[in-house]
Amino acid sequence: MLTEDSNGNGLIQYFIDVLEAKDPYTQGHSHHVHVVAGAIYERLPYEMKQRVDRSKLMTAALLHDIGKIMTPDGVLNKEGALSGDEWRIMKRHPENGKIILDNTVFREMGDWIMYHHERMDGSGYYGLKGWEIPLESRIIAVADTFSALRTYRAYRPAKSIADTVKIMRDAAGSQLDPEILDYFLTIGEDALESLECNCETCRQRREKAAGSAVTVKQA
Repeated sequence: MLTEDSNGNGLIQYFIDVLEAKDPYTQGHSHHVHVVAGAIYERLPYEMKQRVDRSKLMTAALLHDIGKIMTPDGVLNKEGALSGDEWRIMKRHPENGKIILDNTVFREMGDWIMYHHERMDGSGYYGLKGWEIPLESRIIAVADTFSALRTYRAYRPAKSIADTVKIMRDAAGSQLDPEILDYFLTIGEDALESLECNCETCRQRREKAAGSAVTVKQA
């Protein structure tokens, strides 16, 4: 079994470093989901918080994509659409994440990571639906969706907060847990705006956009 210290802190950083070296497009994404999951937790009602270990939730959020370490580079970093076979390989990353964590001090979190792509209507990767999906997985799913929409990629800009909120509300009940989403969105648009991904790509794109806005205003 892979162990380091009682909290596995060094192992966490090792996993994140390996993942981000393998997949540059996820640089900062794991940390962003970690931060957003924490913001969601703070908005949950007391009785729901009592069902969640905040420290373990935050670790699981940080490691939610760790299974991509086992995804072939040609699939993970392919430009353009994946073929059917490639998509089936990509969809194994939640299960691969559980396999990896089963051999570490984080094995308790394996199911949370395995089921973070489940959907409330049962059309996710493994067919769990509604409250069959672990609460921690449902929280991570909301955080992951927010991060995916708000992160710049080489092929598209980040969505605005207004567009992000609309897309997530449209996904409530089918993809995302509507109760958790409602609690999260009580944070307000200004606070949501401050929940930015701080990876190098996102920082550069925000700075470029801000610079362009200043130039246009001065013109």
